[in-house]
Amino acid sequence: MLMNYLLILLVCLVGNQCSETANHPGHLKPFGSSGPYLQIETVNDLPTKIFFSNYVKPKRAVLMKNFVNQFPAFVKWNDQYLNDNSYTSPDYKVLLETSKKETRNQETISLPLHDFLLIYNTSQLYMVSEVPPYIKKDVVLPQPLQCAQAPSVLEETIMWFSSGGTSSVTHTDDYENILCVFDGIKELVLVDYFKHKKAADMIIDQHKGAYSSMDVDKVDYEKFPLIKELEYYRFNLSAGDCLYIPYKWVHQVRSYGRNLAINFWFNYERIFGNDEFGQECSDNKLDLSKTLDTLTYGPVEDNFFYNFKIFIMRQVNLGNRKIDQWISLVLGEKELNDEKKELSIEMLNEMFSLMDFDGNGLLSDDEVIDLNENSIEHILGILNEVESIIYEDSDQNEDPEDEDELDEENLREEL
Repeated sequence: MLMNYLLILLVCLVGNQCSETANHPGHLKPFGSSGPYLQIETVNDLPTKIFFSNYVKPKRAVLMKNFVNQFPAFVKWNDQYLNDNSYTSPDYKVLLETSKKETRNQETISLPLHDFLLIYNTSQLYMVSEVPPYIKKDVVLPQPLQCAQAPSVLEETIMWFSSGGTSSVTHTDDYENILCVFDGIKELVLVDYFKHKKAADMIIDQHKGAYSSMDVDKVDYEKFPLIKELEYYRFNLSAGDCLYIPYKWVHQVRSYGRNLAINFWFNYERIFGNDEFGQECSDNKLDLSKTLDTLTYGPVEDNFFYNFKIFIMRQVNLGNRKIDQWISLVLGEKELNDEKKELSIEMLNEMFSLMDFDGNGLLSDDEVIDLNENSIEHILGILNEVESIIYEDSDQNEDPEDEDELDEENLREEL
């Protein structure tokens, strides 16, 4: 972190860059308030095959108009209905954030939904919790996730409920996301991570949790100078609408009025190697019988090897199929002396050979699918050695006590 601030200071001193950022129209204003703006693509119908081929694979956001208007939840979920259903499971508690302006270190509490309903209009409480089981019957799986093997990608369904006035941190998600609004309005600011990777990596400076330390109401362009290079999608998501937010896209969300939404987090890699959909998925329509209570879903927990294999699949899906791409992925722009850089590259070539079974220099889907636990353990061992080389030669590792073997959490940070 110290190195990042020294680099920012150097940018300020060379070329008078700080005066430019201080005079930028977005300096000390809300995130995304100064533009320039791009037009979000909008659709009124989105069959499964088109969704995955045109949006999920190329990581393109899309706004889906009036996509949940037919859901029972859209019609039924007033406070009285939610209160009555909560009493069918009176001991079930939902998770509540205690501040409408999100901070990742704020306290959370748990209450039954009926108790939250008594106080949410006059408090800072904000429900951010898995959809309670007693109302899953009212929530239909969105049309793009309904056909053939598509439902198997679903990981989590999170319900966001407040009296409005909420504001999220600027962040990215670990999953693909379909966000649907059932009441109120959400204002979204999106940035295409893959188009603005360098600036996005500077903004998302809190790797644990994948969010930014910036004040979203008063963005400091001197602290985040590359933010001046961004292009934004900024628009409102109204009741009935859904939005696909691709994995890694930077986004910030505000809500207005009684506000109720659900995000459907899904893991595309669950159908890795089986992501081709038949013709019947080119024109599938919404099936109202596919409600959440009829589905079995959830994240795979406590299986690090499976999750690391998902990580490899995700990188391959993003186009990282060649050795030079993996070297760039792992080493990035880290400054190493020639000897250590050569050694790191040699070790990464060895790692790549463990995945590239046929030795043709290009990772195929089948090769990744066939990776077994022994291979993954060997790959992790090599990455640990490369990590030790990287941090021997830089001051990026500010806490030497964290130099333990890679676990799932710091693996996401390092790679």
